[in-house]
Amino acid sequence: MGSISEIFGKNCRSTRTLFFLALFSACGYAALLWLGRQFAGDVPDAEKPTLWMLTIFALEFLCYGAALGLVVRIQPTKMLLCGIVGVACLFRAILLPSVPMHEIDIYRYIWDGAVLADGVNPYRYSPQQVREAVENPAKFQKEDLQKLVALQARNASLAASLKQIHYGELSSPYPLVSQAVFAWAALVTPEKVSLHTRLVVMKLLLVLFDLATLLVVIALLREVKLHPGLSIAYGWCPLVLKEIANGGHLDSIAIFLTTLAIWLLVRSCSDKTDAPIRAATLSGVVLALAIAAKIYPVVLLPLFVAVWWRRCGVGATFSGAIAATIPATILLAPMLTFVAHDRPPTAELVQDSASLPTALPHLDPSAEPPAGLQAFFKRWEMNDLLFMVVLENLGPQADVAPEIKPWFVAVPDAWSRATVLRFASLGSWVQTLFGDEAPPPENLELEEISDLTGDSFLLTRVITGGFLACLACWLAWRAAGVPDPHAWCRAAMLTLAWFWMTCPTQNPWYWCWVLPLLPFAKYRTWYLVAGCSLLYYLRFWLSAHYPDPPVLGTRYNGEYFFYFVVVWIEFAPCLLLLGLEWFLAGRKSSRFSPTNQIVSRM
Repeated sequence: MGSISEIFGKNCRSTRTLFFLALFSACGYAALLWLGRQFAGDVPDAEKPTLWMLTIFALEFLCYGAALGLVVRIQPTKMLLCGIVGVACLFRAILLPSVPMHEIDIYRYIWDGAVLADGVNPYRYSPQQVREAVENPAKFQKEDLQKLVALQARNASLAASLKQIHYGELSSPYPLVSQAVFAWAALVTPEKVSLHTRLVVMKLLLVLFDLATLLVVIALLREVKLHPGLSIAYGWCPLVLKEIANGGHLDSIAIFLTTLAIWLLVRSCSDKTDAPIRAATLSGVVLALAIAAKIYPVVLLPLFVAVWWRRCGVGATFSGAIAATIPATILLAPMLTFVAHDRPPTAELVQDSASLPTALPHLDPSAEPPAGLQAFFKRWEMNDLLFMVVLENLGPQADVAPEIKPWFVAVPDAWSRATVLRFASLGSWVQTLFGDEAPPPENLELEEISDLTGDSFLLTRVITGGFLACLACWLAWRAAGVPDPHAWCRAAMLTLAWFWMTCPTQNPWYWCWVLPLLPFAKYRTWYLVAGCSLLYYLRFWLSAHYPDPPVLGTRYNGEYFFYFVVVWIEFAPCLLLLGLEWFLAGRKSSRFSPTNQIVSRM
């Protein structure tokens, strides 16, 4: 067997250091595997070693950053790529059997997959409706509902999974392509196995999509002639390891399909293809599958259309757009049909603009449950900064108690109420877009509006959504103006990054959408976001240890201290550094006055 330098490349010092960084990281993930036993579902949050988990991940990110700096110094060889992929597989293999840390979404995946594999529509009944039918089976005689009752009765692991689903009052919010993967996991799992075995099988399938993404990233880097060692940005990223190999998030499915669609876009619109229409159609179909796995890739549609139009012609644009929209619409139809149906009245999904969704009222198991996707778009908010700042300044604050009032509200309450009321009076079409009732008439007095939280949330969505739509179209048109695939990939990266930055739900696993394209980022600050986003998990520790007393002399308890203080620490430094890098890049480019820079200050 050759030496480490022969395996990884010619630069002996860099390759040795890279090897030891990988070894140290593997030891860290082994420690997390051992630590994960203390995150079992029956362990209270106050007893979970959250701070130890975050400390280990902080060390992992230091190793990750050092590896990124070293790998570009090593000659790109096949052995280097084999080493990168092999180490990435090792990291995932270590964490695969681990207990998800502060994550329980995977239990709904397990249940949804078993439901679909058993021939029942996963959007028809919520987990809570099945639970209530289990408690009183004689009262509810619908055949498919009784089928689900029998499904959990004959399988203890599925019954245990059903009990651990959070927000069980809502129907499944996951599109059909992801549901098909869940069902695949259910079909390949023996019926009489433990819940942990089901969890590992589900995570294994998700990790396979994750590793397939790494291979596509390597192919994409080669296509645009970047150092393939930069694939470490995705393959060794601790955030990806936490959220997929440990947390088991379904995002790996859509990430793979989205990255594959971008690679196909680059190939379809380059000089290497002699059949641009066929290639554009193929990239459009893959993008449609990505949208039908998790809806977020739809924000990349302007970029795809602009590149097809400006680089491949009208025929490729038409065929690609049809291939992207029609299959996506068909595959999303089963879920959107249930979203569009009339639903029983439900309670507000949040107590206030920054809190977690609360439990919904008792639901009749024979009725249609509130649509999970609809609930997500109407009220869901978590771990956000830009959206929160706009929302809290638009929302009513006069009656908010001081201990939960945001410190950064600067807009007078009367002004914000008037603004939201004018927005609500524009017409019912704005609110019916998200399933709300018609807005109040224009002559309604401000004093008669008791709660404008829903309207302010919708107005904030319109503001941030409008900003993102304009930005996505501008990035797409400008990047598509030159035959430079590097610029197209950077535009895709920036579109996804700012989509996440302006979302009301900035869950850390959503940042994994950006990571395959991180090598195309111009500013190094983007690499810091993944590490900072893990501060999200402090909310569990703060809520458990400071349920009532103020934190660090502030007026907030642990929950609101996270919302109104920690979130600023998580995101504000990154935004400031991005602004500084943008400013310095602008000054540098103005000195040289280049005439043909693409997205030069992004």
